[in-house]
Amino acid sequence: MGLFGRRRDAADAVEVVSVAAAHSAGGSLLTTTISALALTFSGFSLWETSLKQADLGVYVTGVVSYVRDTTADEYIEPPGGFEVLAVPVTIANGGARDGTVLSLQLDVKNPKTGLTARFESTYTADATYFVADAAKRPRTPFSALVIAGRSSWTGTILFYPVTYGNGKALMSVHKVAAFNDELRRKYAREMDGASSISVLREKRPDLPEFAELDASEAKVLNQNDRIAVTLRVVTPAPTNWLDRVLRAPLEPTTLTLDMPDIPGDRVTDGKLVRLRTVPSS
Repeated sequence: MGLFGRRRDAADAVEVVSVAAAHSAGGSLLTTTISALALTFSGFSLWETSLKQADLGVYVTGVVSYVRDTTADEYIEPPGGFEVLAVPVTIANGGARDGTVLSLQLDVKNPKTGLTARFESTYTADATYFVADAAKRPRTPFSALVIAGRSSWTGTILFYPVTYGNGKALMSVHKVAAFNDELRRKYAREMDGASSISVLREKRPDLPEFAELDASEAKVLNQNDRIAVTLRVVTPAPTNWLDRVLRAPLEPTTLTLDMPDIPGDRVTDGKLVRLRTVPSS
């Protein structure tokens, strides 16, 4: 009996060691799993709070207004003034790192006339811009925006034209006046002593110079017109391969805007016009 009792004790000891080893292995696996999950969540938290690239989103958040700025001098201002689009914009940064906006651009097309233009962010304005007289509207030169991670910027941007598709619509009043003087000298006989170019236009409407003159006075938006607008944001170029890989593309924002049926002198007098936004079809 004693012999068999010792064998049983030995078997029990082996079983205890086996169970303990099994529990030890299971504990190690559980600990490893928990540690891996903690590391994963820690890495994700670090990415979301510190490392995630700037993720900019741009939204036109209100009513777009149109005005003609006639406050510049004759060596800068085109005939009829600069076309200005006042656009309320919100730029949100969903990333963790700061995002920089160098400028904003509007590509505008008038489908009826075919004229295109590019506008750039030139000034910012606050509420007083919309209630002040034309010559006294306050504005601040636009400068690059740095938008902190998980934050946003909201403001009204004044877009001024920098190019037109016809290449002539930014010709200054001074140059147009010089062009008219040249026409008077060149066609003095047809002018018959008159000073108004309209006299020459009535007599010689087919002159090629009138096409250039009309192009200098063209506007991309007029009474009852509709324009297609594409808003783009200009950001700094990536500085390394990692930025290029991780950088999220910023899609352009498109709008269709209608000029209401208003008297033409409201625009030429520098009055602000509220444009109608056409819903996307």
